[in-house]
Amino acid sequence: MPLSIQFIRREDFESRCLSALVGAGAMALVAGVARQVLRVPVDPGYFALMAAAVTAVKPRASENALVRAAMVLLPGLPYLLGLTSSWQDAVAGAIAAGLLAWRGNGRDSEGTPPQVALSAGAAAVTTALGLYVAGVLHARFLPARGYFPLMVDYAVVALFWSIGTLPANLAMDLDAVATRGMRLEATLSGEVRALVTRALTLYRQCQEEARKLARGPELEKLQKVLGKLARDAFTLAESHTELEAQLTAASQGSVDSQVQELKKRAQDAHDGVARRQLERAAASLGEELNHLDALSRKQERLLAQLHAQVALLERARVCFIGARAASPLDGSSDRIQALADKLSALDLESSGPEGATPQSARAPAVRS
Repeated sequence: MPLSIQFIRREDFESRCLSALVGAGAMALVAGVARQVLRVPVDPGYFALMAAAVTAVKPRASENALVRAAMVLLPGLPYLLGLTSSWQDAVAGAIAAGLLAWRGNGRDSEGTPPQVALSAGAAAVTTALGLYVAGVLHARFLPARGYFPLMVDYAVVALFWSIGTLPANLAMDLDAVATRGMRLEATLSGEVRALVTRALTLYRQCQEEARKLARGPELEKLQKVLGKLARDAFTLAESHTELEAQLTAASQGSVDSQVQELKKRAQDAHDGVARRQLERAAASLGEELNHLDALSRKQERLLAQLHAQVALLERARVCFIGARAASPLDGSSDRIQALADKLSALDLESSGPEGATPQSARAPAVRS
């Protein structure tokens, strides 16, 4: 099964890089004052990494103080332990990036082990590379003293380190369906996000049960049906979110107030032509209001269908558990085929005449 990788929440990564540059720039000014006034050298390394990490991390509100304090203290361990200079900065960058990917990635959920490990490894490499680039720039192109060379040195280190945190925003899975669910989950909020999270969890649990029951072609049959159930749930969630965004942009309450205002103006108008024009404008907006009301009802149906689709995944999980409990040692192809047929029947039930199929549930465009 090929590895599927998707970039999630690009705006979080971009703002993280910008915040790291701002933090490093502020620390460079402090380092400049320390060097010029106090005659204390503050070289880029721990201080640039610490400032970049503290400003770039986005922990949950309940963990804000704890995570930021850890960003100040933990990257200093390699320096306190007396590691060689070539390893100190790389390990400090890895610690800061791993902590950011785990508890400060800007999402409600914690980072996955692959995200944490890849972020730490990438940041170790990019931090060392950033310090090398800063050293070359400082030696060949920048003056020996002043605030500007310090800001360049600190900014280069912060930029390279923040680029190393890119894996924190990658959804990686050998299953393309699970990767799609992870990407979608990161973009949602509220009830729909909870349903997508539940659907993704149920899908993974069903996949585990399927691997315990079957091998080879029989397993592919089960995975195909499970993938269809999960993809339909994700499609419904996408359609609901798209329609919600359109309704928010259309502002149904604003249209209603405009209709009422036009009707009032028409009643107060003394000129007959002006009155008829205002009435036609109110009627036109009234049609648009009816269309928005129909879209609101469709949004409710999509949410109800999403609940139903998640319930079908729950039923599929129960089917797997029941199949294993009924005959744990029997892995015959007939029993696997019967289970696949039962799951296919659930899929047909989800696209029955009572509701639109996920493929036909794409949100229509709001008329202008």
